[in-house]
Amino acid sequence: MIEKQLLRPEELCQLVDSSQRQKLRLILNDQHSADLAECFEELPPEYRISCFRVLDLDNASALLAELEPDKQSELLRDLGNNSIAALVVNMSPDDAVDLLSELPETKAREIIDQVDDSEVKEDLTQLMTFKEDTAGGIMSTDYLALRSDMSVAEALVYLREEYEDLEEEIYDVYVVSSKEELVGVVTLKELLTAAPEVPVQSIMDKDLVYVEADVDQEHAAEKLSRYDLLTLPVVNEHKQLLGIITSDDVIDVLKEEATEDIYQSSGISAGGSEAQETLGYNVRRAFSARLPWLLVTLMIETGSASVITHFDSVIQQTVQAAAFMPLLSGVTGSVATQSTCIVIRGTGKTTNFGLKSALRNIWHEAKVGVLLGLFCGIACYLVSTFMHQGSQALGIVVACSLFVTMTVGVLIGTMMPILFHKLGVEPAHASGPFITSILDVCTMSIYLTIVHLFLSTLTR
Repeated sequence: MIEKQLLRPEELCQLVDSSQRQKLRLILNDQHSADLAECFEELPPEYRISCFRVLDLDNASALLAELEPDKQSELLRDLGNNSIAALVVNMSPDDAVDLLSELPETKAREIIDQVDDSEVKEDLTQLMTFKEDTAGGIMSTDYLALRSDMSVAEALVYLREEYEDLEEEIYDVYVVSSKEELVGVVTLKELLTAAPEVPVQSIMDKDLVYVEADVDQEHAAEKLSRYDLLTLPVVNEHKQLLGIITSDDVIDVLKEEATEDIYQSSGISAGGSEAQETLGYNVRRAFSARLPWLLVTLMIETGSASVITHFDSVIQQTVQAAAFMPLLSGVTGSVATQSTCIVIRGTGKTTNFGLKSALRNIWHEAKVGVLLGLFCGIACYLVSTFMHQGSQALGIVVACSLFVTMTVGVLIGTMMPILFHKLGVEPAHASGPFITSILDVCTMSIYLTIVHLFLSTLTR
């Protein structure tokens, strides 16, 4: 296999400028959709549509499915409804709906109305009713389902007729009752190796793993991953088969959720497109994404400033103790963030995060916090005693303070995301600047209070 030469955006721009459409068409249609998407991301906006118009229908549809939402929107703005409808029909249903969801609702409905294929139109209409972040929102209606009363021979005839119309590669075939209820699953290998006269229901696996359409997409992705499935069936409240979630859908979900968690843990609003806060986006979007939680942080940090102001006389009398304030704040914030990450991971892996699970997490992290605080407190005592020429009193004060603040920090870092989870708020919001700011107030209050109690000893 000869490796194809990577596309260079500047060469494509030259071909567009020199009106070499035929050469441009040959080059672009000979590329993989993933390589095309990478190249299109780097192309100046005015050149994208020119390059897009020379693509064959199949390649254009595949490219759209690979592009980021903002680039999709840019291309669609320059295309008529009929052209978009043709592209949509040629895409897998879930990719088509993802594309349509980036358009205004009225325009999306107009495009669906332009679709001639009644079956495709029905699928798109159904998929558009599900929320974007649910199992129904990421499922595909490209699947094969057999009736349980079919024989293996009848099933194989049916599959030969229907398989070529599918956009997705199929390895699992689902079995439904006369009421379209999901009753089993059978692999293509099992169908091909079974005797022709054998009923499908006798070789199907009745021990099914499935999700309902309204569950969160992250839960669906975790379920498919946990059971090592290639596809995951999606059903309604009556257990009627609606569609399937494939492994490539799960990869997209996990990428999206990881990106969202990174944004939220940094105090960035992750609403909008997946790549909301990346290089190349405008200043206004970056400003609006970062501002909300920073304002919350600013208000909370005002409390930390008030605490320091309240203990101003104490700080003036023992400047040496003030030198350890950044140390306590940094270490306490770090250990709290560790606990928060562990709890967020736990709440994200299950939808049944009950009281027992919460208490078990709090108790576990409390024990960890005590041990970490004890060890770090002893280490800090040795360091402070060495730095201040044998001042054991200061070392003891700093060590005791660090022990208390780390224990408190772990508890706050553990309980905050649990509380958010119970309130129905995304737990990742509890990390980053928000929890750090709360801990700054607590740390300064605890440390300066302990310093105040031992002030007479420290100033001798």
